[in-house]
Amino acid sequence: MKYYFRAWKNYAKFHGRASRSEYWYFTFINIAISLSIHFGAEAAGFHDIILKQNGVDLCYLAAVLLPLITVGVRRMQDINRTGWILFVPIYGQYLCCLDGHEEDNKYGPKARG
Repeated sequence: MKYYFRAWKNYAKFHGRASRSEYWYFTFINIAISLSIHFGAEAAGFHDIILKQNGVDLCYLAAVLLPLITVGVRRMQDINRTGWILFVPIYGQYLCCLDGHEEDNKYGPKARG
């Protein structure tokens, strides 16, 4: 959980580095929360608005969109790549699985975790 909260603490920081643990914990916990919200709202009778997403889902997505992007960009910087590579669909996710650089790089000191 500390990685999840670390990502929220740095929710608007595009500089620096994020460890592999920080990125994946944040991603998977957000998926679990999103699924819980979706099925809970569906059971409560909220109707789908856009692409099978109801208003509650969309509000949650709006709340976590910036932190998801920033932790991804910082993850790319941990492996010494530009954050823009994250937006290349399959390749970006593959790179998120790689080990970060052990030494400091141009994006900052080694990520904790």
